[in-house]
Amino acid sequence: MGIRKIEDEIDLREAMKKKATELKIKDIQAKAATENFTKDKLNELAKKHGVILALTPELKEEVKLLQKKYNIPSSKIITEQITENDVLIKFSKIDHEKLGMLAYQRVLMQKEEIGVGLLPLTEVYDLVNTGILRGILEIKDLHKALKILKKSHVIDDLKELESGVIMVRFFPVQYTGDQVKVIGVAKDKGFIALEDVCVALNWSQDRALETLKSLEETGVAKFRESLLKGKQWYFPSIN
Repeated sequence: MGIRKIEDEIDLREAMKKKATELKIKDIQAKAATENFTKDKLNELAKKHGVILALTPELKEEVKLLQKKYNIPSSKIITEQITENDVLIKFSKIDHEKLGMLAYQRVLMQKEEIGVGLLPLTEVYDLVNTGILRGILEIKDLHKALKILKKSHVIDDLKELESGVIMVRFFPVQYTGDQVKVIGVAKDKGFIALEDVCVALNWSQDRALETLKSLEETGVAKFRESLLKGKQWYFPSIN
């Protein structure tokens, strides 16, 4: 065996070892995400996203108060912490209802900044394709699971764009932090440009554009472009 071949095999083993370590860390993070749960976190989720994770019996009274305070429907109160073992049933079959809730909980608990709450299906898949589900779970399973969540009014929307990309909107407009911030910037004039968002909120163009497009997709904003004014987004509801 030549020196070059030996070096290549060593490099391959090292790459595989590194990848295995990364996947293990990802699994640990996913499983630990819902464990560090406090009353403050409960309130934050209810306020920002209109969802209550009622996983701890000791917080029963707090759950009632938050539901009343933020007018949260019962469909948005999650009483069970879902694990990968709950999703995988006999003979490697998938419980699609549990899979949908696993995805929903991980989106809630793993994202420090949910942003617009609008994610491509592939990104949601990465969040749940972990541990014992890896190698068994297919993206079509997740698509089916999220359709169940939409039908149950747990998630806000699930649709396929013209490009073929499937987007998942987990929260309605009033519960998506980035959208609310942009609407706040636009409320004085009733319209806004991409540069206005970047300057006012100190955001990158990618983040600003993603948020504006999400507002456009939900009908909150209307996009117009002219030679005189350039690209602008109008907000009829706050005009």
